[in-house]
Amino acid sequence: VALSFAPDLEKVLEHAEYKFGKFSEAAESFSVETFGKIVAISRQALVNDDLGAFTRIPQAYGASARRLEADLCYAKLTGNPTMSDGVALFHADHGNLAASGAAISVVSLGLARAAMRSQKGLDGIGYFDPQPRFLIVPVNLETTAEALLASLVDPSKNNDATNPAWVRGLTLVADPRLDAASTTAWYLAADPNQVETVIRAYLAGSERPYLEEDDAFVRDVISHKARLDVGVGVIDSRGLYKNPGA
Repeated sequence: VALSFAPDLEKVLEHAEYKFGKFSEAAESFSVETFGKIVAISRQALVNDDLGAFTRIPQAYGASARRLEADLCYAKLTGNPTMSDGVALFHADHGNLAASGAAISVVSLGLARAAMRSQKGLDGIGYFDPQPRFLIVPVNLETTAEALLASLVDPSKNNDATNPAWVRGLTLVADPRLDAASTTAWYLAADPNQVETVIRAYLAGSERPYLEEDDAFVRDVISHKARLDVGVGVIDSRGLYKNPGA
């Protein structure tokens, strides 16, 4: 549940009564689900494991859990789910989708920042003003984005026009999961300390993968089970912005 800003304060004239205001609220819902797998290893395989590969099973399951969480998170960006207001996450009505695609540049990033900073509170009154912090791109655009963020001048110019400090201050995030959906689309995300967007939630007390081992009695087999209770949801569209790319 998200609570709106406090209502705007109005001037109170001498001997006049104070006016009543109100808060607005919004809510998004999602659930935590259980994910898991069992791998059975025979005694013969363990005996013949000269390289000690099976001793790294906990580490391997940890990496599997991280992949799952990343899969679930990026699926929210690429899947463009419908929010509780009946509108897709990235939509003109949410003010977080570019009207036309453009390559990453100082100009296109400036338009994206302006759109993000123009977001208003839940009640549509008062500017929420989220600040972009992360530039999220497919790996196809990673090198281009790196060059832009590291440059002291605007690479698109034939002069020494300065590359704005806020562009150079963005944190770059690149992931191949985005390429599977689009090799051109890129995103801006606000600081999560200012507004939460895509979040992960865990079953209380089970924030990490649970590993369990079982020895079979009638067979020379050891089974390893991994389980993770996790859910991913989008709770606010105002801290995200998408450009379909050139």
